[in-house]
Amino acid sequence: MKKTIRTVFFIVTIVCYLSVFISPEYFWLTGFLSLSIPVIILAHIFLLIINIRRLKRAFFIHLAAIIIGFAFIKVSYSISKNDNNGKLKVLSYNVRVFNNYAHLRNEEYISSKKMISWSVENDAEIKCFQEYFRHEDSEIFDIESKLDGAGWKNKHCKIVFKDRSGAEFGIAIYSKLPIINRGEIRSESDEFLNSIYADVLHGEDTIRIYNTHLQSMSINVENVVNTDRLAQSYKDTGYRLRSGFISRSRQIKGLVKSIEDCKHKIILCGDLNELPYSYPYFSLRNLLNNAFEKAGNGFGFTYNGKLFFLRIDNQFFSKEINIHNFMTHRNIDFSDHFPLTASYSW
Repeated sequence: MKKTIRTVFFIVTIVCYLSVFISPEYFWLTGFLSLSIPVIILAHIFLLIINIRRLKRAFFIHLAAIIIGFAFIKVSYSISKNDNNGKLKVLSYNVRVFNNYAHLRNEEYISSKKMISWSVENDAEIKCFQEYFRHEDSEIFDIESKLDGAGWKNKHCKIVFKDRSGAEFGIAIYSKLPIINRGEIRSESDEFLNSIYADVLHGEDTIRIYNTHLQSMSINVENVVNTDRLAQSYKDTGYRLRSGFISRSRQIKGLVKSIEDCKHKIILCGDLNELPYSYPYFSLRNLLNNAFEKAGNGFGFTYNGKLFFLRIDNQFFSKEINIHNFMTHRNIDFSDHFPLTASYSW
């Protein structure tokens, strides 16, 4: 019986590993299978330790499962040496509309001012903002003027919503370097896929900067962390997760096609709203290097909330580019995402 259970578990493990290569657009269950990968690997490590004294069949099965899944360990934890020799620094930051949502507002917008000040003063030549917000009639939220005055005069902003007061919401790239081309990623049916790009000129080199913000998970965190509420809302949470898996797989398909067609070196920033064990993450990883994997340290969790163990914000870069340092700024806790910076050369 134990041999049968062990064999079945090994087969299930391989199926879950393979799920990251199958788009949920065509088989949505793969989105859920991929979520189980870290738990499965931990289980194999635990069972390997239990069987380490007996170098029998069980030990080698669990060892094989861990070796086959080494890529998933690599995306989970990194140990790297950093230096300061990069010539282009890039910031990626989901700013949560600079805390201008009604339920986030505090007295005199203290957290908003601090976040905006840090975002403007950070010395990265390229700044990519997801959940971007600006209001030119507001002294606090006239972000564009603040960045322009600090030296980031070149920009590419995609505004997806404008309210009655004139406030604008969207996604943005700001650059100290000249921008010679701008664009956005759209589907064959001309749907905007939540990704934009800007080609910046660095000396005689052209670097394409992508900024992406894939479909939100759209789940109530309390329904996940509270076991009583999870028991009551698991169907709704499951439907929302399935819808998100499908939407993000469609969005990533358009982004991947643009990357494959691009003739320039690439640096991609964004909030994928997906764990590193997912189809969107591995779709990008197959084409580009991941900044955390190459130059990060620790687990690199980027979500600032009750589900603190999520790494959903990333920077990717072309294989011809070198990365010198990478940092998740966990001390900058104004948003529900921590900002990321990395320095590159080529």
